Amino acid sequence: MGNRHFSMPRRQAGIALITALVLMLAVLMTGIASARGALQSARGAAYERDRVLAMRMAEAALTDAEHDIDGGAAPGSARANAILGGSVDAFIGECLGARPYNGLCAHDADPNRQLAQLAVDDGPAIAFGTFTGATLPTGEGGLPLALPRYLIELMPASGEGQLYRIAAHGAGSMPGAQVALQGYYRKPPDGSRGRRVGWREIGNWSALVAAAAE
Repeated sequence: MGNRHFSMPRRQAGIALITALVLMLAVLMTGIASARGALQSARGAAYERDRVLAMRMAEAALTDAEHDIDGGAAPGSARANAILGGSVDAFIGECLGARPYNGLCAHDADPNRQLAQLAVDDGPAIAFGTFTGATLPTGEGGLPLALPRYLIELMPASGEGQLYRIAAHGAGSMPGAQVALQGYYRKPPDGSRGRRVGWREIGNWSALVAAAAE
């Protein structure tokens, strides 16, 4: 018996080819969707990690400001004495006092005005470690883009000692990751170590900065 060759009718062959192409397209689209979902998840995780880094940097700035209020690296300096006594000559409007009083701000009834100053790269905000000697690494590879910074505002007299409002800013390793905090710190009149009496994250900080710029 000779070999017999069976051939599929052209119509059926065409249908089979179309079916195969549709299946391949479905597999391709499923793969693309999976890859896109994985990429978005990775981006979300990276942003959240960077936001946590920015939060930690803002907290570091807040703590550094408290150390500054407590005397920093030079407890007997003119700056330390001015902070302890709440000298109105040192706490200047717009926080533009000359060194060593830079970053010290007169009270402003608008609690958001000092926060906007944090966004100014060459503004009056004090870089982490300037008056305390503390250090932090910055740069690339998961490190913050810039040192955290802060401003210290003298509040009206209330109770014993001086009350200060601190505006602190921290950045992550990506330009969009930034966090601003606002805390209160009370310094006893005897010069002993002060204590934090409250703090909060500024949830609408970016909007405040944009409004101030306009």
